[in-house]
Amino acid sequence: MSAEENECVWSNEQSRQSVSGARSGELESLLSARTLRFVERIGEQYMCPVCNTVVLNPHQAGCGHIFCYQCIRVLLDSKSDPKCPLDHILIKPDEVFQDNCCRRELLNLEVYCTNSSSCSHKTTLSHLQDHLKCCEYESVQCSNHGCTEIIQRKDLKDHLLSGCLFRLEPCTHCKKPYTLAQLKKHEQAVCPEAEVECPSKCGHMIRRNKLHEHTVECPEEEIDCSYRKYGCITRAKRALVQVHESTEFNHHVLLVLESNSKLEKQVEELQQDLLQRHSVLQNHSLLVSSLDREVTKCDRTLSALSCSLEQQRECVSSVQQQLQSLRCVLGADFGQDQLRSLKASLDSLRQRVDAAEVLREHLGVLEQTCQRHSRLLSIHVEQLQSNEERFRHLESTSYDGKLIWKIREYRRKKESGAPLSAPPFYTSRSGYKLSARLYLGGDGPGRGTHLSLYLMLMRGDFDSLLPWPFQQPVMLSVLDQNGTRNHTTVGFTPDPENDSFHRPRGETNKAAGYPQFVSHANLEAPKNAVYVRDDTLFIKIQVDTAGLEDL
Repeated sequence: MSAEENECVWSNEQSRQSVSGARSGELESLLSARTLRFVERIGEQYMCPVCNTVVLNPHQAGCGHIFCYQCIRVLLDSKSDPKCPLDHILIKPDEVFQDNCCRRELLNLEVYCTNSSSCSHKTTLSHLQDHLKCCEYESVQCSNHGCTEIIQRKDLKDHLLSGCLFRLEPCTHCKKPYTLAQLKKHEQAVCPEAEVECPSKCGHMIRRNKLHEHTVECPEEEIDCSYRKYGCITRAKRALVQVHESTEFNHHVLLVLESNSKLEKQVEELQQDLLQRHSVLQNHSLLVSSLDREVTKCDRTLSALSCSLEQQRECVSSVQQQLQSLRCVLGADFGQDQLRSLKASLDSLRQRVDAAEVLREHLGVLEQTCQRHSRLLSIHVEQLQSNEERFRHLESTSYDGKLIWKIREYRRKKESGAPLSAPPFYTSRSGYKLSARLYLGGDGPGRGTHLSLYLMLMRGDFDSLLPWPFQQPVMLSVLDQNGTRNHTTVGFTPDPENDSFHRPRGETNKAAGYPQFVSHANLEAPKNAVYVRDDTLFIKIQVDTAGLEDL
């Protein structure tokens, strides 16, 4: 009998049939999309009379015929009086049961390996799954992450060793493992140990992680004159700039003097404005004091008049009662002279009450005037404080990308553990706005053992004109106060993928830096430097402004 006569292809519908038992579940999974070739012809007793294929999860009806579980369920659910297709006997649901004997016989039938085009192995249906788990011709997926290739098990080892584009290979420079697809890009653009040509074309090959240090001293690097912030526009190679600075010393001195004169003039104008506002504030204070005294005097006068008026009212009431009593006793004509005298006194009292009312109205006007002057005084005080803050800001702000930050009371601030924020500084008048954050007691993994230092980008007035993300090299230093210049310095180039160096959406970006910048032991008791003197520490932040266009 030919192999084709024994083939049995299981459709997707049959693969969804419910199979009871663990081995039946594995069999159903196996037959979901495979072609089975039985060694011998399948007996008719194993063929389902509904789907005409080998029964899966066999169930026997009362008539003795075997059905697939799913087929007999469909037959029972679709008709009110289901009948067997072979003998047309009525099938009763309570007579249908799972035929475990038939299931065992099916599992003991011999089949060829489903990879029979290459593999000649024969086994029982129950052990087919175990064979496929070790069959050399079974198709398997590459185990390397990211690889989707499907290959035969016998070829998997060679594929993993030499054919897979996602296998890990060590970088020839830094020895770190990367996938073959990423290795070339890593070596050409990222690897810190790879040698690259100097961007200034000096002819040297420099390791990528030493490129910034080389740039600082490369004679072919184009740099600005160090007096650029004072108005010098010279930009040339480092050696030529040094010659320029030596030969143009007098010109540079004039530029510095001119800039200093402008600053002194600006400071003088601010001081004059401050004095004028102090004078206006003093005048307003005197006016308010005068109004307060006048209001106090009017209050005392009004209080005295109110007391006197109340006494007079009581006195008039008493006299009227006495007069009424006398009229009743002596007659209506008695005491007319006294009555006229009392009426005159009453008129006088009424005049004094009217005068008191006028004084009360005047007092209300004075109170309103006093409140108005108090509001004006508050406005002037706020303007004065704003001008003082602006003056302090102008004195401390740097516009050359360099910040020298003096931290006093080092011991107390270290013990408090609170973060310190540096005053903002700029890379130029229209450049990036930056600041720094310092944890004297340490932050994160450096808490309690190290000084932590971070750089922060702040939202500036010219951000829309600047290139983003921020990519200028930065040097962070703790300065030696012993004169030997043994500073502790760490430099880095911002990662363009880090959100900390993208254009700020809020007032500041998330800080980026070093939680373990320098240990407390090296900071407070170094061998060849003095970092803390007179309870004071100096921090220096230097941004390399090379390549930045001055707007």
